[in-house]
Amino acid sequence: MKLVGVYSSSHETFKDEWFLRTLKDDYEVCLYPSEARGHGNYMEADWQQAVRFKSAKIIETIQKNWGEVFVYSDMDVLFVGPTKTTIQSCLNGKDIVCQLDDPGGNLCTGFFAVRANDVTLKLWQQVQRATACEGRDQIAFNRLVRAMKEVRAGYLPPSFFGMGTFTGRQFPEASRIYIPANPVMFHANFTIGVEQKTALLDRAQRIITRHRPGRVANNLFFRLRHGMITPEVIKTLTRGDRITQHYDCNAFVRPSSVALDLSTACQLKCPSCPTATGVIAKSIGTGILPLANFEKFLQEHPWVSDIELSNWGEVFLNKDLESILRHAHERHVALRIDNGANLDRASDRVLEAVVKYNLRSLTCSIDGASQEVYSIYRVNGNFDRVIEHIRRINAFKKQYRSEYPALRWQYVAFGHNEHEIARARAMAGELGMEFYVKLSWDDLYGETFSPVKDRELIRKESGLGVADRREYEEKFNRNYIAPSCHQLWQRPHINFDGRVLGCSINHWDDFGNVFTNGGLEVCLKGEKMQRTKDMLMGVTEAHTDSPCVKCQIYASMVKNNAWIRPQELVGPSGGSGRNTSSLLSRSIRRVGRLYRRGRRFQRQGRK
Repeated sequence: MKLVGVYSSSHETFKDEWFLRTLKDDYEVCLYPSEARGHGNYMEADWQQAVRFKSAKIIETIQKNWGEVFVYSDMDVLFVGPTKTTIQSCLNGKDIVCQLDDPGGNLCTGFFAVRANDVTLKLWQQVQRATACEGRDQIAFNRLVRAMKEVRAGYLPPSFFGMGTFTGRQFPEASRIYIPANPVMFHANFTIGVEQKTALLDRAQRIITRHRPGRVANNLFFRLRHGMITPEVIKTLTRGDRITQHYDCNAFVRPSSVALDLSTACQLKCPSCPTATGVIAKSIGTGILPLANFEKFLQEHPWVSDIELSNWGEVFLNKDLESILRHAHERHVALRIDNGANLDRASDRVLEAVVKYNLRSLTCSIDGASQEVYSIYRVNGNFDRVIEHIRRINAFKKQYRSEYPALRWQYVAFGHNEHEIARARAMAGELGMEFYVKLSWDDLYGETFSPVKDRELIRKESGLGVADRREYEEKFNRNYIAPSCHQLWQRPHINFDGRVLGCSINHWDDFGNVFTNGGLEVCLKGEKMQRTKDMLMGVTEAHTDSPCVKCQIYASMVKNNAWIRPQELVGPSGGSGRNTSSLLSRSIRRVGRLYRRGRRFQRQGRK
């Protein structure tokens, strides 16, 4: 059986010091040098050149070895035991079997075995074409292998593992490595740079060569830190006859957290806001969510325990707000206003209700430290009135001896207000508010308004080293508000009239109506929603019926190949915290057993 690999000059050290030195089987080894020159860092030009060369060599090997089986491997691999027999067994009834890349079920194109036939040739030819456009092969491979129903694909067992297999996190962010039983191969993926990969391979080798108690202790600490992704889940996943989808479609159809917009009306006329310019009124309407519909929603969706109330309008314009706060409090549903309120109009009675009924958090949009500066963007707003309302909330918090709501001052940085950031921060401290500098919208909703002038100041104040959203995308290769897309899974947005918008950006189209289409679960299970989620994960091409095709964030994803990864969706609403305590208790019991075993060995030694 042939073992094929490619390497560039930057990765030649892995070929000699790790790959060839640790190889256990008698493969016919065929290694091909790439002409790429550089540091070999992920997505850099030389790395992309090497990936294109790799695709060409895989296709060439399939064509020259028709009907046979061969293995492809990257060079940053540590072999611990023989691999050939296991690979041959896994390929029974399959066209291709790959190392599991991450807990989301993605296949790794850095180590796999393939049967040279029509199906795999077509697969890799399509991967090659996609790689020429996208610059990398793995996302395209995972998208295509699922789209091509004729491909019989599967996983290698977890004894073939990498840095991402059990965590889905990069090294050194995930400092612990889980070592499965009887490991045979370790792949230094989810790691950028030759130096980091070398350090990771050294660490893996040290842990693997420890005696069993040392490996058990290592795995125990891994479970304590990464308990939400258990090794048992990985074992079950790789034992399946078929590869999984990138995520379980039904895992997010009953989210515990949603956003229910109480109002799409606003009394201010902020220049960059689509509500102020009339765009929102034309697309999703201007209106208020009545108490009766709020009660109906909670009655029909008893699994919802956390609700965001703000988005396109001003929450405090809803005349039923006090009753809504009270009703949610009685049903033990947490409410929050995190997207923001201008807090310009609010009665004392409602401000008291905010505290009395435990609104969890409140973000106030205050872009200045004086009326003169504040009113340039918050047109028709009264700075002193807003500050007085915050003081009243603090007074009620003291009266009720409550920590709620947690208050946050959101300061959108513009050229006209950047000089008042320090003063606003000091005021926020006096008012007991967290202070946050937000990058302005640039051209997200129209022409750029008041671009920043002191770019070094904003780079420092933003905490990101960037002065605007374009600079953010250039630095991080993703849109500044790309996490908004996660809301389709973790906190789907619902308009005041019940239309499911999915996220806080969409106002072009909806995914059904919770009041007229059978509830939220039906809308989230809908074909349109599922197609849109597949788009955002890079599984399928864009669908014209999805509102995302009109969005700058999706355009940025396409441009940067920055798709949503399954591990990004693991969070509170995904239920990851539910099994942490049980894992902790099991881990503690395991420590106890190890301790007792050690004491027993000590006593036997004394005898």
